[in-house]
Amino acid sequence: MKPKIKLKRIDLIFIILLTILTIFSLDLLINASHREIIENISSYPQFQDLGSGLLITFLVCMIGTLIPVPTPYTFVVCFSAQPFREMNILIPLLVGFIASLGCLVGEMGGYLVGRGASEFTSAERNETLKQYQQFLVDHPKIAPLLIYLFGITPLNDDMITVPLGLIKYDIKKTIFWIWFGKLGLMLIFAYNLFDICIFLGGEDWLISILTLYFIIISVYLMLKINFVELFKNFKKKSEDNTHL
Repeated sequence: MKPKIKLKRIDLIFIILLTILTIFSLDLLINASHREIIENISSYPQFQDLGSGLLITFLVCMIGTLIPVPTPYTFVVCFSAQPFREMNILIPLLVGFIASLGCLVGEMGGYLVGRGASEFTSAERNETLKQYQQFLVDHPKIAPLLIYLFGITPLNDDMITVPLGLIKYDIKKTIFWIWFGKLGLMLIFAYNLFDICIFLGGEDWLISILTLYFIIISVYLMLKINFVELFKNFKKKSEDNTHL
């Protein structure tokens, strides 16, 4: 019954987020002044000052990764780096670094929760976390790669950090690979590689809203996917093809 309850909670959160986003979209459609706010965030005085921009970036990234609900916190990196991107090529690097530190502080909360719960919550773990936990026990060498792959996505990393905490995986390795993955992600936004920031506001509110819909739906689908089973099936097919 545990997995069914969890799935219902995920579905409920998904519906709530879509409802909030739809209401927000309708508000922007009706109120031109609200659209202007969204399209001119980077010109706010707070983002024109490097110090306050870095502080806001750190706090938003920390809160965005700390709360259990996935949030598009990466938008703040675009706005913090944009006023200085052409001024000095090293400033986006600094913005990305500070953002990655904020993400690290938030993500380590998930690790500590898992490690602290290891003594008394094993009977109540949901089936998905059990599978991730067992997979990490069986494949310890692949743990750094998994941590990095989770880190370089804007997804909440609790699905990997909590199992790592439960098996008491080396905290120094966990910290490094989470940070390294988040640094890579933050630098993509700080330097606006592939013009990725155009999808997060500052130019066209409609594109920003459509991107938020895409992010929420993508996160929902990824939370529905059992990556352990997916990996096992892929590995089995590879072994079968090898024996042919």
